Amino acid sequence: MSSNGTFDSGGHSRGLTRRSLLERLAVGLRERGCRALIALSGTDHPVLYVTRDGGGMTAVVAVQTGSAWSFLWGRNGQAAADSVEAAARVLSGSDRGRRRGPAARRPQPRGALRVVA
Repeated sequence: MSSNGTFDSGGHSRGLTRRSLLERLAVGLRERGCRALIALSGTDHPVLYVTRDGGGMTAVVAVQTGSAWSFLWGRNGQAAADSVEAAARVLSGSDRGRRRGPAARRPQPRGALRVVA
């Protein structure tokens, strides 16, 4: 807050940058088939929520450190904001190779026969 009781315009401009970065990331995630929703979009502190496989949600924020911007999520997820495509790949799971559905991950009963084509 400035001495005359108004908010610093630098904070507002950072809010616009956060919003723009998260919007670009949301587009990249939707292109990969993920659901993405930006909450608090009218504020200077928006949050992107991504629905993960299995129904879990991950919150993503954009933060500035020095002159660089990054996306942060979960306990230790992070990606440089200047590479939105790479961040979308990691968050969508498309960087892990072929993903298997829940049925394919279930353990097979002992002695079960496997069909090989």
